[in-house]
Amino acid sequence: MIISIFLRFTSVIESRDLWYDEAFTGILLKQDFSQMNQSIFNDVHPPLYYWLAKPWASLGDYSPLAIRSFSAFLGILTVLSLYWIGKKLFSERTGLLVAAISAVSPFAIEYSQEARMYSLFGFLMLWAVWFFIEGIKKEKLFYWIGWGVLGGLSFYTHYLALFFFVMFYLAFVLTRDKKGENLFSKLFSGKNFWIGVGIIFIFFASWFKILFSHMMKGNLSWIEPSYLSDIPKTLQIFFFGHPAGTGGVPWSNEFRYFFDGSSAGLIIFSVILVLFFANYKKSKQKKELKILAIMSFGTLIFLVILSHLNIKLYVARYFMPAAVLIYLLFSALIVESSKKRFIWVIPLAFYALFLINLKPLQYVSSWNEIYHFEKEVPEVAPIITSNPFDYTSARYYFGENRVKYYNKGNPEEDFSGWVVVGNRNRLTSIEDVSGYQGSIIIDNTCQWPGLELWEEESFGNLKICRIIR
Repeated sequence: MIISIFLRFTSVIESRDLWYDEAFTGILLKQDFSQMNQSIFNDVHPPLYYWLAKPWASLGDYSPLAIRSFSAFLGILTVLSLYWIGKKLFSERTGLLVAAISAVSPFAIEYSQEARMYSLFGFLMLWAVWFFIEGIKKEKLFYWIGWGVLGGLSFYTHYLALFFFVMFYLAFVLTRDKKGENLFSKLFSGKNFWIGVGIIFIFFASWFKILFSHMMKGNLSWIEPSYLSDIPKTLQIFFFGHPAGTGGVPWSNEFRYFFDGSSAGLIIFSVILVLFFANYKKSKQKKELKILAIMSFGTLIFLVILSHLNIKLYVARYFMPAAVLIYLLFSALIVESSKKRFIWVIPLAFYALFLINLKPLQYVSSWNEIYHFEKEVPEVAPIITSNPFDYTSARYYFGENRVKYYNKGNPEEDFSGWVVVGNRNRLTSIEDVSGYQGSIIIDNTCQWPGLELWEEESFGNLKICRIIR
């Protein structure tokens, strides 16, 4: 716990730039509740994360630290939860190993330092899985109600929960051991289970109208089709992270020696596969292992299949719960493979060696530095950015009234569908930009055709350029 707290509250949590998605979060949280809800309705994500993060972040005046610390807090709770759940489902050694892995995993740390809903999504779904397993084992209504409530809250956090629900049903059917049941009974019996499903449906039905409008707006054309060969790459990201603040489909962090973008993940996948089949028959926790495998790898395979039906959602951060469950499955299989008390220390030592072999992780802090630089300058000259992504970051740091954008790639492109961008502060010609003489342009270059600019300062990959004429 001490290590997890220390690694999640390094200076990076405050100094790293808020990239587009995080800046979007920051802008929404700064609005009053009515405005924020309207922005949520116009966006493509459900509301729970924003509703919980706003009062938390308000205590720190919506600074990067205040906003991100909510995810950090949930990340720490996830480490503690994994220990407790690992201990209850398997053994204390399993709990220790999974807590240690989740405490130091670069992927888990990164999304504990990100102002988005993924840390909350992983936490809620982890507990939903635990209630589900207990419901299967003990068949008590209490656990199915807990599963239903946590499942509904997960849906209110991220729409990918819908695909986890499919895996829940599959796990329910495949782990029932009622003898003499026919196929129809296996598919539709289980009164308490369906009560839990009913609770989830209430959450779904209450949000369906907005969900439908979000689905009509969603544009995921940037996601490429995925393949089974992507699973080792995904495991590598889960255990070793990807460059922070990366939009789109990210690539894994690089190693200094020996490993490329999937080979370390292939080793982990092979270990899990071998240990699963070696231990499953003799294990006393067959149901637990089967459910964890279905909910984690089953979900990944399901999304691979869907991508070839043109439902492309295979992005590592979208299934944070699968990462959390894979940490638990991996730890249980390692500990179950030997009765030696400190067996969990050996894989942890190897994991540490892999982490040491990672290249130093790089973080961008250009906008953060520009913000602090501009705070020391008494003037409040208008700021112009060169694309809608930088505009969003600038709007979070400096406020909507001070920032405009000129989309260099396509000046007249319509951004009315972008919730925090819009067309209100759009400049559509270089003549419009030149009319703001004395203002500053923030871009990666001060060479703009048709403008005379003076480079005032440089921060990382961004420059502050003064418009002379």
